[in-house]
Amino acid sequence: MSEYWVHLGYVFMLIALLARDVLWLRSILVLAQGSICAYAWGQDLVGMACWNAAFVVINAIWALLILRERQAAALPAELQAIHARHFSAMTPREFLRFWAMGGPDQVRDARLVPAGVHPHALLFLVSGQARVSRQGLELARLPQGSFVAEMSLLTGQSTSADVDAIGAVDVRSWSAEQLAGLRSSRPALWIKLQSVLGLDLVEKLKRAAPVNATAADIGSDRHPEPVGEDVELDPASGSSVSPV
Repeated sequence: MSEYWVHLGYVFMLIALLARDVLWLRSILVLAQGSICAYAWGQDLVGMACWNAAFVVINAIWALLILRERQAAALPAELQAIHARHFSAMTPREFLRFWAMGGPDQVRDARLVPAGVHPHALLFLVSGQARVSRQGLELARLPQGSFVAEMSLLTGQSTSADVDAIGAVDVRSWSAEQLAGLRSSRPALWIKLQSVLGLDLVEKLKRAAPVNATAADIGSDRHPEPVGEDVELDPASGSSVSPV
């Protein structure tokens, strides 16, 4: 009868290897190695029983941690809208962990990020607006809920424009060292952060899209002013400006 335990254990192990979800994989491995542990104990194979008991404990702990990670966490009222609008790629618990890594700050009419540097932190505008300019020419305005310096941190290149706070601005910042640690210690969360930053970039591109081609232009003799090497578009106003 005891030999059925080992066969049952290997059947569970086969099923576990077919599982795509890591939680199911860990849970089924608990059953598989528990069955083999029972077989080994019945056969007085103490070493084999101890090793499989250790595997059971390890996989059970990981299964509980994954289950806890997937459970919904209660978000404070002030963070619910931020999570839903800007960090929906993360679970509430992941968002809370990432948010807690950052530090709050408030600036007024000050430079957030200068041009031509490697930024020391990733910034998120919790409230207020910021101005993006190059050589004194305003290129765009970043509203509440925008990231600042994300492309430079992701690509490793220096910033291409100045970003200045307009009035009082509340920001959340994560240092480059924190982001590097997140990338190495929690790669799954890092991938979700990249998704969040990608969504922010899409929103910025939408705001910077040419608005000269309006519905009134369609079917008429009017054509949008071309944007080429000699003409640049001001994303804030939608009008073309000459390069400085």
